[in-house]
Amino acid sequence: MHAPARPLGRPITIAPAREAAFTILQRVMNSAAHSDDLLHAPAVDALSAADRNLTTALVLGVLRWQIALDAAIRPLLQRPEADLHPAALLALRLGMFQLRHMDRIPAHAAISESVELARTHDAPHAAGMVNAVLRRMTREPAAPRATLAAETPAEIAHPRWLLQRWRKHFGGKVARALAAYDQAEPPAHGLFAEDTALPTIDDGSRLVAELAAAAHPAPQRILDACAAPGGKTAVLAIRHPNADIVAVDVSEKRLARMRSRMDVEPSTARVRTVLADMSLHPNRTSDVVGGEADREALAGSFDLILCDAPCSGTGTLARNPEIRHRLQERDLSRQAERQAAILRNALTRLAPGGRLVYSTCSLEPEENEAVIQTALGSGIRLLPAADVLANLPGLSDTAHASLQDALTAEGSVRTVPGQQPCDGFYAAILER
Repeated sequence: MHAPARPLGRPITIAPAREAAFTILQRVMNSAAHSDDLLHAPAVDALSAADRNLTTALVLGVLRWQIALDAAIRPLLQRPEADLHPAALLALRLGMFQLRHMDRIPAHAAISESVELARTHDAPHAAGMVNAVLRRMTREPAAPRATLAAETPAEIAHPRWLLQRWRKHFGGKVARALAAYDQAEPPAHGLFAEDTALPTIDDGSRLVAELAAAAHPAPQRILDACAAPGGKTAVLAIRHPNADIVAVDVSEKRLARMRSRMDVEPSTARVRTVLADMSLHPNRTSDVVGGEADREALAGSFDLILCDAPCSGTGTLARNPEIRHRLQERDLSRQAERQAAILRNALTRLAPGGRLVYSTCSLEPEENEAVIQTALGSGIRLLPAADVLANLPGLSDTAHASLQDALTAEGSVRTVPGQQPCDGFYAAILER
């Protein structure tokens, strides 16, 4: 298990996958970049299949386990409270993750290349420390951080404040299962059978899209209020081939990528995309950036609206592990304020008798039930989702049973990872 000493005069070659993983993790640490985007960048696509797979495993693994890795690293330092050079800390995380979680990686490769990564990325002074800490780890694994109650490694890998919220809202058993779910690759087709006629999207996103599509039997006009990247919009277009569909997003870049995908398929080419900020009131001309034609596309009312609001994403930590390192509890109120504005303004465009589905990929009540409460009254009511949920196409019998447990007391739907085999989503059906 011990790594051999580095032979004098022989440079260590860093494997392309480890170099790529280190670079991506640096970007995630130092910017708002998303790991998923970086893992599908041209530099990663140029790697061999084996190196791409290892790069993905290293990046997502380190991000998922980072809090627990740091808790294990600190006791092995001579000065546990000392500030580490960012490159040295990242090299330690990569090495520690391979030693703890990747049985097929030889210890000597994990250690020697981690040392070399520190040496070649502006931390040569810390190379000896990285070597010593990782070697020590192979001899005497660090104890987990002290806790008031026994915690699993998966729980330790989550922010304490978030774990405490989940225990409060869902109970300790569900919170533990949720944490375990976040530490692995999400399952494919846990709820729905594969449908080649639909875009490739995760089951949670498809659940929201199918719920929205089934919420109204025959809408003539559909609005997707926060549409990019467009998977849910495509499902709506396929399920309602005769409807006029307007897809809105605030990001010009994301909307352009969505448009390029929509134009390829006849079933989605008719979708009209509009650049607009749905958090601004419809009477403000500044909420539509694209000009008079886009304002005309948004004019009038819509029979069906999907309002898949931007959110904290706490239901998607398995898929987007960097969220746990960026999100702060105080961010939830800011998110909720924007979500309520988007919902309020979307409802002004809902036709009498029309249906609106509000959804997020958050597990937090502030972003879900509390936002819905701001919209009720003045002719807007919450409809029970059970009947719509029971008739969704493509669900297996076991999925139907699982989703019955996802119905909330108010009649909305909330999937919880570890309870349902998909990411965490919330969806509520409103009617004017």
